Amino acid sequence: MLKKPPKLRDNNGALQVRLRLDGRDHFINRLGRFDDPVAQARGQAICAEIWRDAQQGDLDLSLNRYRPLVEGRDIHLLEGLAQLSEEKKQARVTHAYRVVKRFGLPIRTRAEVDLFLVWMNAEGLAASTQSTILSTIRSVQPGNKALRLVQVKVPARSVQEEVLSKEEIKRVLNDLRSNEEWFYPCFALWLSTGLRNAELIGLTWDCVRLDEGELLISKTLRRDGTATHRRLWSGTKTGKARVVPLSDQAMQVLREHRKTMQCLGLNTKEGLVFVTPRTYGHLYDSGLERVWKRSQRRVGLIPRRLYAQRHSFLSHALALGNSPADLAAVAGHRTEELLRTYAKPTGRVKVPTW
Repeated sequence: MLKKPPKLRDNNGALQVRLRLDGRDHFINRLGRFDDPVAQARGQAICAEIWRDAQQGDLDLSLNRYRPLVEGRDIHLLEGLAQLSEEKKQARVTHAYRVVKRFGLPIRTRAEVDLFLVWMNAEGLAASTQSTILSTIRSVQPGNKALRLVQVKVPARSVQEEVLSKEEIKRVLNDLRSNEEWFYPCFALWLSTGLRNAELIGLTWDCVRLDEGELLISKTLRRDGTATHRRLWSGTKTGKARVVPLSDQAMQVLREHRKTMQCLGLNTKEGLVFVTPRTYGHLYDSGLERVWKRSQRRVGLIPRRLYAQRHSFLSHALALGNSPADLAAVAGHRTEELLRTYAKPTGRVKVPTW
């Protein structure tokens, strides 16, 4: 651990705290000039705090708690989140960075973490969002003990909020066919295959095998977390390609949709299967969600999120008696994960008779 007290160091005129932790040198910077007595006092205080915590067994191994704030902000945390956002290009990481930056105060001690939670509640952030933000911060600062001790309780979603009944699905599809003709094929296929969002948006015609009655899912158009409406080609979530069977209804929808795309002069060999009605570019989650929820409201339903389509398909497919192992292969899941996530009531129990 820490065998000797930290020391101040002159690094080309800049003041630096040096300590040897687990056989490696670590440095704390941004303290000021070496010849500045105020900076010297600040550095001595940091050294004393580190040595005290080490003796009491409460040392923050990430050293984040001891790094100086810049204009009241934890620059080290922000830099770590920004680097992770650029590396992962995930929306959740970018959102965490923006939230922490907007908060504008350090998140190091238990009191500061509690204040951050109060602030997020006041901002109207959902419990699931708060939990994701804390998890992302922990990945950047794994040694932050205060963050490890705090857990946000995320309420479980109601089954009725996730799974649409067979009758509700029919009502929504009939409404889409009448009022959202452009988007009807997209949602009809979605509800018939349970694809993930990025898989459906990135589906190309060369992966549609109508003669074999199946789709080849080998790539996705995933969201670029650093830009709201930019997407990047990527592999599947599991990194493996899979084959998804098509029902007769889904194949008929795709055949008719292909004719429509051909009449518009769009690429029906390697191009995207579903595009926007104006620019013929790739679809967006936000636009699809507006159409999806608008249709549900028209037929008198409480709007479910886009993911409810995947959840509904797999729940009903399980209820029909399909092998969980077969469905897991179609969904791109492990069997136990599929059962835990999607084996939910559909409102259609078959009661045995004797």
